Amino acid sequence: MNILKATIVSIKQVDELMLIFLDAEGHIFNSLVLKNSLENEFEVGMCVHLIFKETEVALATKESVVSERNGFVSKITHIENGKLLANITLDFFDNGINAVITKGALHGLKCKVGDEFRWFVKANEVTLQRI
Repeated sequence: MNILKATIVSIKQVDELMLIFLDAEGHIFNSLVLKNSLENEFEVGMCVHLIFKETEVALATKESVVSERNGFVSKITHIENGKLLANITLDFFDNGINAVITKGALHGLKCKVGDEFRWFVKANEVTLQRI
């Protein structure tokens, strides 16, 4: 699991759906959360952990433009090759972000340690945990 410390900077709510904007290392993340009165309430200024699976992190070249808002450029620090999949570690302000992609994608993107790539995680795949 990838875990980043963040602070909630704003919340937009429509009915039971909350779009939460968070600051992690000076970069804004989005998390799409279904409000449940039995769960912890979130509020602006609260510190939380952003939690997302390695399999939910996508990679693209630095120049790529896509609709996803949780997209950041980071340097590859480690690549672990498996038979079908590769685990890529990126440095996001001294936080290791892991992405699991197919070996075909690894070779197609020509990923290597030291290269900078854009990585993404969909807002509905980011879980929040109170600290």
